[in-house]
Amino acid sequence: DFISTLEAHLPWNDQESLDWCVSLQLEGASAVWAGIDMLLQLQILRGNRHRKMVAVGAKSYHGPPSTSFGSSSPLFTKHAQIMYPVPVAGEEIDEEVLLSQFERFLDKHGDQIGVLLIEPQWGSSQVGLPWPKNLAKQYVEMAKERGILVLADEIMCGLGRHGQGTLFLSEAWQLDPDAVTFGKSIGGGVYPLSGAVIKTGGVLLGANGKTVMQSHTFAGSSTRALMTGTEVLNMLPNWFNSVKKLGDEMKVILRHLEKVSNGLIETQGQGLMWGALVSRKGIHRDESLRAETISCLKKNLESVGVLPYFVPVGGFMISPVIDIDVGTLYRIGEKLEEALLLTVADVGWEQPMSQNADATEIKVTLQLDQEFLASELKKVCNSQLHFSRTCTSCSDFVHPTVRKRFSRGLIELQNAQFLD
Repeated sequence: DFISTLEAHLPWNDQESLDWCVSLQLEGASAVWAGIDMLLQLQILRGNRHRKMVAVGAKSYHGPPSTSFGSSSPLFTKHAQIMYPVPVAGEEIDEEVLLSQFERFLDKHGDQIGVLLIEPQWGSSQVGLPWPKNLAKQYVEMAKERGILVLADEIMCGLGRHGQGTLFLSEAWQLDPDAVTFGKSIGGGVYPLSGAVIKTGGVLLGANGKTVMQSHTFAGSSTRALMTGTEVLNMLPNWFNSVKKLGDEMKVILRHLEKVSNGLIETQGQGLMWGALVSRKGIHRDESLRAETISCLKKNLESVGVLPYFVPVGGFMISPVIDIDVGTLYRIGEKLEEALLLTVADVGWEQPMSQNADATEIKVTLQLDQEFLASELKKVCNSQLHFSRTCTSCSDFVHPTVRKRFSRGLIELQNAQFLD
């Protein structure tokens, strides 16, 4: 049942012509290893024995850094991987420059590379930063044109958390990778289960007696995990609209926090996976002062009763459970606001906000405010969103004055930036 249920959600449109197979694992790092394993075996069977390298993003995390692929190598050099240029959280993204750098990278190393790993939306290594959609598509296309197989690691951002209305972000963005991983919530947070799916090559591997070398004694052996995974896959599409709605609300909340903190944090994300990076501008060009601010922020967050997931690059992640209600999101926002204001005062932060407005964000936020004003007039609940406790057309989950305070201040700020 799990395999047939998973098949209905695969991120490729031409499913009838697929020659796919899946390797079930226990956790994310093993799923990535299994995906690389299968793709490299396919390269060998197709006569590409020289393609033995794995390309990883210069800012990437695919499991414990001591034993997994990724940009960190704390114990020894990882001779089987090579790093390619990627966008960096907290820095301006110049897509033309990155594409030029990536092309030079491929010119130099393309013939050696068997697999390219890409996270459509980073997790802890880049504090929830999504790739620019078109840039990610171009990277994938350029790699595949050179004979490189692409593995999309969606352990963090997949299973609908990205808010784009599909199980895999790869499908929503039409990335067309050669393989994709899944994990974490697939087991309901109780049973360990993950996996890697390859788009084509299942018959070729089987005909040559090949099996996945990356495996564990108990990988894919838990009946309870598979039963849970089946129900999760069946249930998740019912929450896609709610995740999109909550993602819009998260954008409002976090942009408001950027404003009230005078740019102390820079936020990024989508759906129900967001991050806040402590700014490297102003006094924080001195990393020792930035470290003091981060320490102060942790203390203040604990004092107001919020313990977010802090990550090594200097910030924290916000990735709530899928069925969180919108009122709880705003209560989290209020707590974060309180801690940020305390931190701004404690460290004497005075960095002004950037004057670069994002027209798309302005449009989204204005739409949210128009929705708010319309709901004030109609006073009619959206039944589907009300059932999932994400409705903002009534006051059952979040009081209108709270939501208006967060969204109105942001619109005033962005309108001023837009006019500038």
